[in-house]
Amino acid sequence: MDDNDPITQFFPGQEEVDLYAVLNLTSSATLDEIKKSYRRLALSCHPDKQRDLNEEEKTATNTKFQQVGFAYMVLSDDLRRTRYDSTGRTNESLFESVASGEGGWEAYFEEVFEKVSRDRLDEDKTRYQGAFTFKSYLIPFNSYADASFLLILRVILQINRVVH
Repeated sequence: MDDNDPITQFFPGQEEVDLYAVLNLTSSATLDEIKKSYRRLALSCHPDKQRDLNEEEKTATNTKFQQVGFAYMVLSDDLRRTRYDSTGRTNESLFESVASGEGGWEAYFEEVFEKVSRDRLDEDKTRYQGAFTFKSYLIPFNSYADASFLLILRVILQINRVVH
């Protein structure tokens, strides 16, 4: 396991950690199941509920509480869960994942931007082609320094109606 991965802070010395198992779930669990399991486990191992335990048991319960919270934080967030499911890692550093070769920049940009397809290009072309030209609207403002605010606002609203 990578030492830079936050999972090592919550599960020290453990080589393999299954966050679903921490919450007593399977990888097909829904968000509602994750929430229910987290609430149940968090209540059962909450440090304030364990007053009659000795120090060693309190430490173990506190660790379990933190592990349950960490598992919930990762699995309840769609992006973090997807990243964990695909890589088994919980770190969020773009540069670390690029440096380690996990998909590299291409995977990052695919995650951030929509995929460009021929259909999408044709759709955008039909939507915007001939709709307006900024040059025809901006020429009057270059030649008339005393254009009123209302005239400018009217032109902006007209452009906005054409685009949308």
